[in-house]
Amino acid sequence: MAPASDHWAELLSVANTVIRPLLRSPLHPLLSGQLMLLGYTGGRSGRRYSFPIGYFSWGDREVLSFGNRRWPFALRGARDIELLIRGAPHPATSKVVSDREGKAALLTEFVRRKGPRVARRLMLGLPGDRLPTASEVAQAVTATTIVRFDLGGPGEASPAASVDHTPTGKGEM
Repeated sequence: MAPASDHWAELLSVANTVIRPLLRSPLHPLLSGQLMLLGYTGGRSGRRYSFPIGYFSWGDREVLSFGNRRWPFALRGARDIELLIRGAPHPATSKVVSDREGKAALLTEFVRRKGPRVARRLMLGLPGDRLPTASEVAQAVTATTIVRFDLGGPGEASPAASVDHTPTGKGEM
């Protein structure tokens, strides 16, 4: 019998096969309020990768993504990063936040800005009815890696301004 992780990987592969084309299609509004398509060229392999991930607006030209798998670390050597957000492509740069202190500070600010209900949807064990304690944040950061994406280049219109993450009750990841 295959391990549960193999079944999970197979399920994600099948889901990505459906979601990727949907995010590129005129039907993207069904998912693109919470999912974006991340594309990049691998630093060592030179191979092009593309897969959907959850995201949150974080400022004028920045979005955040939370990952509990290994994909964020592949971005450290990646080239030609592009994010497809709400049907529009945006060149981007990435910063992987993997140290505990950095993740804790960013996650605490995330909860402050977005609220406990939105933070609970990250599935990190955070409470949805109150601000988390420092201990709860410290525990939560052990289960995630955070990626900060800076969108576009100089002089480009602000793409994140049109990214609205009003809580909808749906999961982000």
